[in-house]
Amino acid sequence: MSAPGASMLRLDTATVLRRFHHLERALTLTLGACVPLVGRLDAKAALAKAAWQCSLTAGELRGRVFELRYPDRALGRGRDTALIELYERSAHAPEPGAVLRLLADDLVPGLEAAYARYLEVSDEIADGPSFRFLRTALDEKREQGVALTAATRTVPESEAGTRWRAAMRDALAAVGGVPVEAPVPATDVRLDAGVALAVPDKPARDDRYFACSFYWPDNFDTGFPYGDGIRLLLRTAVSHVNEVWAVDTAGAILYSLGPELGWEFITDAARWLYDESRHMQMGEQRLLAWGFQRAEIPLGSFIYEACAGKSATHRLGMLAFFETKNIGKKAERAETFGQLGDKTSQRDMEFDWADEAIHAGYGRRWLRAALEASGRDGDEWQKVVDECEALVAARIASATTEEKDALRARAEELIAKAGDLLGPHDEGAS
Repeated sequence: MSAPGASMLRLDTATVLRRFHHLERALTLTLGACVPLVGRLDAKAALAKAAWQCSLTAGELRGRVFELRYPDRALGRGRDTALIELYERSAHAPEPGAVLRLLADDLVPGLEAAYARYLEVSDEIADGPSFRFLRTALDEKREQGVALTAATRTVPESEAGTRWRAAMRDALAAVGGVPVEAPVPATDVRLDAGVALAVPDKPARDDRYFACSFYWPDNFDTGFPYGDGIRLLLRTAVSHVNEVWAVDTAGAILYSLGPELGWEFITDAARWLYDESRHMQMGEQRLLAWGFQRAEIPLGSFIYEACAGKSATHRLGMLAFFETKNIGKKAERAETFGQLGDKTSQRDMEFDWADEAIHAGYGRRWLRAALEASGRDGDEWQKVVDECEALVAARIASATTEEKDALRARAEELIAKAGDLLGPHDEGAS
């Protein structure tokens, strides 16, 4: 006589976890695709965090499937093909608003329900390792649903998007959702192939901020000083919030290069994306805590814009170049901020430095891999980096007098206000 929970045998379990892995992988890539297409910083941050969480869960699932199927390391889709393709098709949408709603209302809750059911019908003693990470994944799916629902409120959806989403929901119902106990039905669901979301040449920007391409005069004027004291604190916070360009770039390369470069790249790129979103939020939180208004804060995109019309490999090269350009100054600045008494800025810079040391390794490794995947010599990475530096120089050279004057005026206003907000007797207060 079977004991409770005996229905989930080893290979049954491996099949279900393999299904979950493919669905989390698909979500990771779709979330990355949406990042440069949504404007609000909180929405970008929510997408970045969710992509990173999905990649971690997918990795845990992948490893567990290999354990249960040892020595077989195949991750074939089997009868899950139709369901997996539906999740992957979430990136084939007319607009990001429809994607966000599909994620928030259907795809993420579908996995949430499946994880809850899996934990009910499986046996914790037999499958203890899966229970540990799936409990975490279940909590994260609930968190993601809330965050993505909030993001939908800031991104519109057209009639075409609503129709596309309805068709996707019908197809999801036709394959039976995300099953746990029963096998996926052999359903041939046919959908219009649609058009995959395109990486934009100019990323969406948060309209609550001061819109610009360049975010500080020293972007185009080397004579405009970084400064010290309060001025250095301000400049660094503005630089941090403007790592939004790196958030957009990391999302773009995750989506564009992930299928080609494979699983290890996806996990690294998702972490890269999440880290850059944290740096962006560091700057935003410090500036708002000091008393600045969003409408006063420049939010640019000139580095991202410099890659317009170029390949995803160039975007990877751009990110790799700027990760190493200023890393040597960050430890010194963290120490300076501590001497100024601003422990928040010191902490943020210390963690930023640690993250970017990791990212420098990502850049070296994956730029070589991307070149080799395209049939080029991996040793040409320096040529790509040089090309990226030239692209940025060309974008700077194209700056108009009007945008330069507007940004200089804005920077001077912020510098003056920083003196009032922080003050000579409260310098660096956080």
